[in-house]
Amino acid sequence: MAQSDRQNGRGTVFPIVEAYGFPYNSSSPSAVETWKERSCPFAGGQCEKQRQYGFGYCSVTYAATWDSGQQRTYAVCDHRLDGPPVDWAVADYFGDRPTTLVPEVMATSSPRLNIDYVAFANDSSSPDGTSLIAIETQAIDLRGGGVGPAWKAWEENDVANWRAYFTQEAQRKGRKDTVDYGVNTGNVYKRLGTQVAVKGEFLKQIEVPLYVVMQHSILQQLRSRINFTSVGVDSAWDITFAGFDYDGTLTPEGQLKLERVETVRTTLEDYISAMTTSRESSALREDFVAKVKRKVKAQPRDQTDPLF
Repeated sequence: MAQSDRQNGRGTVFPIVEAYGFPYNSSSPSAVETWKERSCPFAGGQCEKQRQYGFGYCSVTYAATWDSGQQRTYAVCDHRLDGPPVDWAVADYFGDRPTTLVPEVMATSSPRLNIDYVAFANDSSSPDGTSLIAIETQAIDLRGGGVGPAWKAWEENDVANWRAYFTQEAQRKGRKDTVDYGVNTGNVYKRLGTQVAVKGEFLKQIEVPLYVVMQHSILQQLRSRINFTSVGVDSAWDITFAGFDYDGTLTPEGQLKLERVETVRTTLEDYISAMTTSRESSALREDFVAKVKRKVKAQPRDQTDPLF
C-alpha cells in the first residue's frame, strides 16, 4: 500500500500496518475474531511471531532512502506471502490440475536445506509419476530499535498515544528517545541471494523448478544487486521470481490485498553467473573476511601456533 508522502514517518506515523493479518484499525468481524485468537489467517494456527517473540504484526510502514524516500508498507513476516501469492505460483505451474501443497519440507539434512513449500501433482509423463515445484517466500527483516512499543500501544487499545510508549521504553532503558527502525535490505543479497543459489543448485539436480515469492520492492532490490538475465515464459527456466505488492484495496474479509506486479524467470546458470560477477560478491567476501578476523581477535592466542 504505497503512500504519496515522501517524508519518512518515523516518530509521526504509527509504524504498524497489519496485526494478525488485518489492518491494525480494522473493524471487520473477521479481524476482531482473529485478534482474539491471536492466529495467523495466512499460515493457519497460532501466530508464530506472537508465540516466539510476543508480537503479532505482519507489516510496517517505512520510507527507504534507496526507494527515493517513498513511504511504503513492508511485509516483515514470511507468512504474509502465504495464501494467494503461494497459490499463484501453484496455478502458474500446474494450471487447474489437482495439486497437493506441503509446507516446510527439509530437502537435505547436510547441509540443512528447508523449503517453505513443495507442491506436487500426478504426472504420467514423469518417470516416478510425480511433478513438483518448490516455493520460497521472502519478507524483509526489521533493523534498528524495532516497533515493540507501538505493538504494546495497539494491544492496550491506546494507538492514539503510541509515541509515548517509545518514550517510556527509552526512559526505562536509559537511552535516547527516538523511533528508530528500518528495513534490512542487506539481507536481500546476504541471505536471500545466497539461499536461492544454494537451493537452486540442489533443486536443479533433482529437476524441481523453484519459485521465489516476495514483495515487488524487494525483487527490485535483488535485481539491482544481482542483475540476472530474464528468459521468456516459453524458454527453459529454473527459477521464477514473483513480485507482489499492496495495492491499497481490501479483500471481502477486510484484509489488505497483495497483487502480483512482476514475474521474472531465469536459469540457474545465469543467476549464479550474475551473482558471482556482481558488485555484491565482493561485499559478501568482505563480510566473510571481517567475521573471520573478529573471531580470531576474540580467541586467546597461542604463541606457539605457527599462524601467529
